[in-house]
Amino acid sequence: MVPSLAHHANSAYDREKSISVSGTVTRWQFINPHAGIWLSVTDEAGNTQEWAGEFQSIQDLYRFFQWNKDTFQPGDEVTLIGSPDRRPGHYSLWTSRVVFADGSEVDVRNTPE
Repeated sequence: MVPSLAHHANSAYDREKSISVSGTVTRWQFINPHAGIWLSVTDEAGNTQEWAGEFQSIQDLYRFFQWNKDTFQPGDEVTLIGSPDRRPGHYSLWTSRVVFADGSEVDVRNTPE
C-alpha cells in the first residue's frame, strides 16, 4: 500500500491577473499545506477589508527565503502582489511577491531547483 497526500489546487485564483494590496498584518500562519497571511486593508473609500494571502509550502519558504513563524508580526506593514481570487467578494490572492515596509522585496515564485 502506498500512502496518498491530500492537497488542494490553487485554481480558485486567476493566474492571468495580478493585483497588489497594502495593509497591516493581522495574522501569519506558518503551517502546511500553505502558509497564509492576513492583512487589514483600507480602500480608497475608507472601507476596511481583511485580505488573505496564500503562499506555497512552508518548506519552500524556509529553504529558499529562511522564513519562519516569526517572519511577520501583527502590525507589520506589507504589500502583497499576486493573483486575485476568482470568486466575487473573496478578498484573497495567491501571493507571488511581498514588499516589506523598508522597500525590500521577495519574489516567492523564484525558487531555484
